Amino acid sequence: MSKVTRTTVPAVTEEDIDDASVSQLEGSLPDEGLIDLLDNPFIYAIHGKRIFYTKDFYIAMYKKVHDEKMTAIQAYEALGFPVARLGTERARQAAKNAMAKAEKNELFTTDPASYDGSIPLEQMGPLNPSELCAYLTARCTYLESLVEVQKKIPSILAEMSISSRNPARK
Repeated sequence: MSKVTRTTVPAVTEEDIDDASVSQLEGSLPDEGLIDLLDNPFIYAIHGKRIFYTKDFYIAMYKKVHDEKMTAIQAYEALGFPVARLGTERARQAAKNAMAKAEKNELFTTDPASYDGSIPLEQMGPLNPSELCAYLTARCTYLESLVEVQKKIPSILAEMSISSRNPARK
């Protein structure tokens, strides 16, 4: 049985945009030297010379630095960022931000919106406790909406029956 994975919706919030005002950033274009980085899956947006990373970036950076014992520069390079072009200070700051997010317990939160509640638990494969909780929340939301639709079916069918017996006259 193949494992069904959760959807890959980038989990990006205003907090991930390093306190930048979204309205200030609207319409600003990426710096010419950074445009090729837009293909990197860890980049949410580039405005001018500022790079905004996805939550997945911070998780990957944390794992590389903390678990794999890489330096900030090695980890940044391993995640597909050219340190020679972007600079070592940017790599160090990204690692510092990842560690700060981990310290504040902001990295490994599981969002129920990233799970498809229509998929039965048996098809989900192994889940850790926080993933299971998020999946079950998504499942409950899905089932509640399904029940609401089921409740409306008798009235819809009755309405269809009445309208089919009394065709509209011109």
